[in-house]
Amino acid sequence: MRTARSRTGPLFQLGARRQRAERLHARPSATQHAAARRLLLARVVAVALALIGAWLPASAAHAAGTVTIADRSPKEDDGRWKLKMTINYGGTPHLGHIPMLFSFTPTVHYERALTDKSPETPILVRTPLQNQQSINESMDVGFSDASGKVFAITKFDFVLRRDHGFEAGEYDLVIKRAGDGVQMGQKQKITLQGDNPIMDRRAIVFSGEKKKKDDKTEKADAEKSNEPAKEQASEGETAPDAAEAEPSAEETPPSEAPPPVEPKQGGCGCRLSPDDAATPIALPLVAMGAAAALARRRRARRA
Repeated sequence: MRTARSRTGPLFQLGARRQRAERLHARPSATQHAAARRLLLARVVAVALALIGAWLPASAAHAAGTVTIADRSPKEDDGRWKLKMTINYGGTPHLGHIPMLFSFTPTVHYERALTDKSPETPILVRTPLQNQQSINESMDVGFSDASGKVFAITKFDFVLRRDHGFEAGEYDLVIKRAGDGVQMGQKQKITLQGDNPIMDRRAIVFSGEKKKKDDKTEKADAEKSNEPAKEQASEGETAPDAAEAEPSAEETPPSEAPPPVEPKQGGCGCRLSPDDAATPIALPLVAMGAAAALARRRRARRA
């Protein structure tokens, strides 16, 4: 028969301790959970600080100082736009005047066009632009006064002109120092308000319009056209009188005949009567007869 083991012996106590240790390892306490969370949070904060430390020098090298524009949508005045700026150098510059490059990149063009729907009044068409060449203007910005004292902040007025290629529309403005190429402030968007030249976008119609004449000009033309008819009529009326004034052929005396021409001597020795010489048909007959007589004489001589 099997005997029951006592639960108070040393072996039983050792097994109970092992079970308790296993339970403690299997189920961590709340303090262990809190410690793990703190460790994870510390690691996340360390990574964030490392990223911020790496980003700050790059941003400082990319942009320095600040640029503030009083009015980003100036209106055109006699073909010009004025930008009033406040430039903070980010520290005291080493020179009183710093050369800077102002780059204006067109993004939207404002076109005034006449269309078929609006043939008389121009309409405003905003045309987006891409990959446009920027308009660069180089200027020396002064950070000193008349006494030569240098300041970190200055006020600067920049004037844009149409004869430099500017038109009404939207632009992206980037300002850089000409010496090291460092950008001053952030890129800014400005809008130049004004009226660009009108473009005719209407369909082309190949039909001419007839000019309307005034009533006075029509009457004058009609009178001018009637004047030749009246002159012809007046001439026609005077024509019979002129015809009557001229004498008829029967009434006019015959003109004297030309003097008679004496016939030339020679030929066959035959004389023609004045009536035969006057008729044109007798001349060829006389010539034929003379030729026949000559031929007979020659034959007779040869015989």
